[in-house]
Amino acid sequence: MKRRAIFSALVLTALTAGVAVTSCGGDRNSVSSHVRDRKAYSLGQEHAARIIGMRDDEPALQDALLDVRARMTNINARLGAQAAADYERGFVDYITEKDDSLAKVLF
Repeated sequence: MKRRAIFSALVLTALTAGVAVTSCGGDRNSVSSHVRDRKAYSLGQEHAARIIGMRDDEPALQDALLDVRARMTNINARLGAQAAADYERGFVDYITEKDDSLAKVLF
């Protein structure tokens, strides 16, 4: 239980940092609350599906979550804050919809 709590705190910190980095990329009004980049949103959903598939393998799950964070940073640098926000939305929405128990641990 303690191990899961530490893991949850680490993941939440990483994802929260992603939101902060995404919003600091320029004008805060430049990121819409609506999905604008459908490809980024779909990619986030695709990666979330992989995460759900490895939920019982904690080391693999940790690596995959770090990979998601790295992708968000890369998308932000290459395509902009809107695409990174849409990728994150797709990721979070998919996990929240498909595996609410994992979503409660992660978010």
